[in-house]
Amino acid sequence: DKDSEAPLCGIVIPVGNPPGGLPELLERLAAVVREIPGWQFHLLLVDDGLQPPLPEFRLPDLPVSRRRHPHNRGKGAALRTGFDFFLRFPHTVAVITLDADLQHPPERIPAFLEAFEQGRGELILGRRRRELRCMPVHRILSNTLTSWIISLMIGRRIRDSQCGFRLYSRQVLERIPTRENRFHLESEFVIRCGWAGMAIGQVPVPTIYNGAPSAIRNLPDTWNFITLIFRLLKERMLGYV
Repeated sequence: DKDSEAPLCGIVIPVGNPPGGLPELLERLAAVVREIPGWQFHLLLVDDGLQPPLPEFRLPDLPVSRRRHPHNRGKGAALRTGFDFFLRFPHTVAVITLDADLQHPPERIPAFLEAFEQGRGELILGRRRRELRCMPVHRILSNTLTSWIISLMIGRRIRDSQCGFRLYSRQVLERIPTRENRFHLESEFVIRCGWAGMAIGQVPVPTIYNGAPSAIRNLPDTWNFITLIFRLLKERMLGYV
């Protein structure tokens, strides 16, 4: 039938903390994708070592799969598990990622798909507004600095390098090699896509912080980001990138 011939958009939600807001997120997600014509959708929940394990979820009109890591391996590893899952399907065209803590409203998914269909990028990034009334000051500083460094490295303006609400095309997932296992995988994708000459689009998304625990640890992760930058620059100088 028509639906079976439609391109597949995978949706990956990594779950590394107790998923208090997940049922609400999934209910909203199912309602959103039900109204998007011309696409098939499949949701993958990646349980990154939760104790107790993530329960099974069933949603109307949205297939749901689950993969589990026996211990916490980090957001990057959870995303990679999701990407590998969807690359097994030949009709997968794109994969959207969003967090489980209600910071990424699924109602913005149509904007990502529209940008992709219009050819505005093979990697589409969510772009939040950096405002004190919406975002903690340390996150504003961190996001501003990392976005500036990445923009300088790839020669194009990236306004929000840390937002995990994104669309990855199949081409990006197949062509771009990555090594990071923590949340800096997302920065690595932006840098490598920029160096590969792939188009990077950006769409506005609301800035939502709801007090949920963050995977970002200020000093250790700042050091890890610096290490990532030097490693990638070294690889580029040696011709590995």
